[in-house]
Amino acid sequence: MKIRSNVLSGSAFGLAAVLATACVGSGTHEAVVKERDQLKNDLAGCQEKSGLCDADLVKTRDQNAQMASKLTALGQNVEELTAAKTSLSDERAALAKEVEELRRLRASAEQRNAEYRKVMEKLNKMIDAGTLQVKIRNGRMVVQMSSDVVFPPGGILIKPEAKAAIEQLAQTIKEFPDRKFQVVGHTDSAPIKTARFPSNWELSTQRAVEVTKLMVQAGVPAANISAAGNGEFDPLAANDTVENKTQNRRVEIVFMPKLDELPGFENAGK
Repeated sequence: MKIRSNVLSGSAFGLAAVLATACVGSGTHEAVVKERDQLKNDLAGCQEKSGLCDADLVKTRDQNAQMASKLTALGQNVEELTAAKTSLSDERAALAKEVEELRRLRASAEQRNAEYRKVMEKLNKMIDAGTLQVKIRNGRMVVQMSSDVVFPPGGILIKPEAKAAIEQLAQTIKEFPDRKFQVVGHTDSAPIKTARFPSNWELSTQRAVEVTKLMVQAGVPAANISAAGNGEFDPLAANDTVENKTQNRRVEIVFMPKLDELPGFENAGK
């Protein structure tokens, strides 16, 4: 009877131990489950925060890229503005140079006009008498005298009545010491062939020399005047009538242009 009681007592103790063990395992399990759930929540929160951080990082990168692009464009704009400013400065300098050149040309033109008026006033009586003419030809002022008035046919000796006119012309020429002059002889197309004058070139040139010598004797500086002959090769009219041939036989005193009066003179030697 006692033996059976001990067995029952041992069985009860074992059951209690099992039950106690079962109770402890259940509490631990709940704690583990709770901790697991908490870890899951924390992980989800971290993942969410990580996603927000990634989005912020992408946004920041985009903003940096936009800023870099703006800075690059700004740099290009500055370069363009600098280039435009340089170009504008160059254009302004070129314009100022062009204006100065126009002023110089205008001053030269006004001087030539003043010279023309002065010659016209000085030679007015001779012009009215038909002794000579003053013209603008090929951009140059020319005092023109008929060879028939100055020379005998085919000759080079100046007629006495023409000497006074040439000497008077020389007095006017003297008043332009800064100007060069050239006396040019011209003939018609009728050929000449003599021992002294094989062609019209020699005849026209010698006539120019004779007029030049007389003007130098009258006071024109020899350094300011020269002589040339064009023969029949620079006619004023066709050599097909007596009147036209008479017109072509002439002596011209040309006011030679100054090189610095010509447009673009400063760049002529470059």
